[in-house]
Amino acid sequence: MINSVEDLRSAGVLPTGPVSAWPKQRNVAGPGMRGAKEHKADPKIKATVAGLARGLGKTALQGILNGKVSREVREERYDICKACSAFRKQDKRCSECGCFMEAKTFIAGDPDMLCPLKKWSR
Repeated sequence: MINSVEDLRSAGVLPTGPVSAWPKQRNVAGPGMRGAKEHKADPKIKATVAGLARGLGKTALQGILNGKVSREVREERYDICKACSAFRKQDKRCSECGCFMEAKTFIAGDPDMLCPLKKWSR
């Protein structure tokens, strides 16, 4: 009885080729097979170039006027960002505003102005 892909291997290689009786769809690991990984794509950045520029200006102004927050507040903000559905893990950016969150979470100022989804409490 065949229980896994390993049982179907011949010398460690799946048979393929134009004369092979091996169905082509079996060459792709499906969700039920061992080793198959589900890849969840990062959300697309919604901000336009103009929106990115406007957001950068607002964020820079907040940084100039208010400085930066303590490490504790920064870590709290960054943890909130990492748990958010708008956070892009691959490049550590927010898909709502397009900002790089490792840098933006350090900026002091009005949290509602800095986070487009208003998730930061301080």
